[in-house]
Amino acid sequence: MKVEQLHGPKVKPFQVLELEYLLQEDSPELFSTFGLQKGGQVIVTQAPARLDIMGGVADYCGANVFEMTLDRSAIAACQARADKNLCAITLRAGSQFKPNFHLSLDNFYTDGTLKTYREVHEHFNQELSTAWASYILGAFYVLLKESKIEQFPHGATIVIKSDIPIGGGIASSAAVEVATLMALNQLYNLELGAMEMARLAQIVENRIAGAPCGIMDQVTAVAGTSTKILSILCQPDKILEFVPCPSNVSFIGIHTKVQRSTSSTAYIDTRIGAFIGLTILKDAFASGADDSDGVHNISEALADNYLCNISVHEFREQCEHLLPKEILGEEFLEKYGETVDTATQVEPGKLYPVRSRVEHMIYENARTKQFIAILKNADGDPEHIQGYLREAGELMYASNTSYRDLAGLGSPEVDGLVSIAKKIGEQGGIYGAKITGGGGGGTVALLCYGSIENSLTQVLAAYKLAWGIDGELIRGNAAGAYEFGHILWELKHSEPPTHF
Repeated sequence: MKVEQLHGPKVKPFQVLELEYLLQEDSPELFSTFGLQKGGQVIVTQAPARLDIMGGVADYCGANVFEMTLDRSAIAACQARADKNLCAITLRAGSQFKPNFHLSLDNFYTDGTLKTYREVHEHFNQELSTAWASYILGAFYVLLKESKIEQFPHGATIVIKSDIPIGGGIASSAAVEVATLMALNQLYNLELGAMEMARLAQIVENRIAGAPCGIMDQVTAVAGTSTKILSILCQPDKILEFVPCPSNVSFIGIHTKVQRSTSSTAYIDTRIGAFIGLTILKDAFASGADDSDGVHNISEALADNYLCNISVHEFREQCEHLLPKEILGEEFLEKYGETVDTATQVEPGKLYPVRSRVEHMIYENARTKQFIAILKNADGDPEHIQGYLREAGELMYASNTSYRDLAGLGSPEVDGLVSIAKKIGEQGGIYGAKITGGGGGGTVALLCYGSIENSLTQVLAAYKLAWGIDGELIRGNAAGAYEFGHILWELKHSEPPTHF
């Protein structure tokens, strides 16, 4: 197979080069009845992993979060089909996945009417080994359901190739969703904007895949850059600024190899606890007989259902005492009904911590704002940079402790790795460390200064000695999906070699 490039950068990422090689070699993984066809055009898009430096799970409470792209990515290769089939192929090795999945566009309808989100979610999740396809082909349904296209004129085949560790806490699913939507945007001329695409990707994850994540992962995958860090206000998805990293400062991820997931029980329960707290506070301040400014301010702050619009001072003085330490789901439902969160449901028989969950979200938002201000000051005052980094590092350690003690999302291995990093400390160029993203495992983010190769080797060695696990360094920056754009290839039959 000959691959002729019609559009896109001449210098291509390694993963794209690997895919190009597989096409040239007529790989049977790619070409089949429900795979790519040997001829026609192929659109290639890319979306990166992200490192959650500060903010984490507070994104779904309207927090300010601080996110960086990583040099790991998912690429999507998309080709139009002549029929109405939607076909997904994953090139990720592993016996837990069936490598391909297909369905017809007609499967999204019953008697000509679009099915509900619940029905489509159930269709994709009938088998665990093919549930991965919901993150890809689910995008077609979301585009229909959200009226971004009236109907698809034809089907498509999408090949996904990713080197982002699944369960690594660096947003592997968001990268797949965004890469897919970028390809569909090009294939069907949808003219979707960046933030619009991030919102659609989040719907794919929440409503089709069934993982109740916030939106910071999708925003970073779409709009992240290879040179700066994103400060995002998740109300719902406003990029506040692109912040440069100070000279000689780096953020590095260490994958603990401890699996985590935004569909895990702990993550969901923490989210529910926070929204229970929101509901209780809204009710208390809406029905309060006191018309003082304080009551009015809290009521206004919560009007858009974002807990993080409450300051730390307001929480301490006016809110903390109103929240129960924990509450049984049944008791909450009887008194308040369901929460405003469309991504989760309160279970009657479950006991939910409340006060600590709300406290984590509000304090984490405050820490993130402080952290960003400190990093910007460090960039403008290089003579005193180590003092600034010391302050920033303490905020990261506080965040990690709060994840464990207040959010209930820590893990022994993560705490062990953070402790190792803290012991090496600034003498070894490591100023801070914390759990990332949804917590419960995954990747630890390190704040580093200067040459830190020996220190990283020490961290990995000590972690292996303590837990018997080979941690994995994940570093560098990749272009976000919009910065990368797309590549357009033409597939042509190559001429057979001539022998004399």
